[in-house]
Amino acid sequence: QDAEIVRTRDPQLLARCDVVVDVGGEYDPGRHRYDHHQRSFTESMQSLRPDKPWSTKLSSAGLVYCHFGSQILAGLLGQPEDGPVVTALYDKLYENFVEEIDAIDNGIAPAAGEPRYALSTTLSVRVGHLNPRWNDPDQDTEAGFRRAMELVGSEFLERLDFYHRAWLPARALVEEAICRRFEVTLS
Repeated sequence: QDAEIVRTRDPQLLARCDVVVDVGGEYDPGRHRYDHHQRSFTESMQSLRPDKPWSTKLSSAGLVYCHFGSQILAGLLGQPEDGPVVTALYDKLYENFVEEIDAIDNGIAPAAGEPRYALSTTLSVRVGHLNPRWNDPDQDTEAGFRRAMELVGSEFLERLDFYHRAWLPARALVEEAICRRFEVTLS
């Protein structure tokens, strides 16, 4: 949360970082290196966590979520990392937030064939629009990067809040109704 974020591709600077994400050309969770850009990289949520069904190739965002998502959710929610709330929300957020980022970052289309229309308002597109325009005299990307972090962070937290406070309680009601479906009241 209070980490210093260093944006660089300089190998000497990267070597001094505790965690490296989306650069550096290596995936090594033991050394906290989370890049997906090497030709040999083919990891998915399912390959790293066989208990999970998703086979979309992970982006660096997905790698970080795979390794730290439960811990992050537990901290945000004040729930045990291996408890049912965090487990359910981890899966829901991957399937309905992070997996889309993974797929788009890796150039994976949402469906086979020609798209019938353009997807121009996705989170990834909106983040891309924060880059300087080709003809802007100031090509500094730092301000856009900071705005992108805020945008993605706020959308993640909003989605977490919705799933935690609306979807999860509704799911519990449905589960209870299914469990009680054979109970009959004589009236």
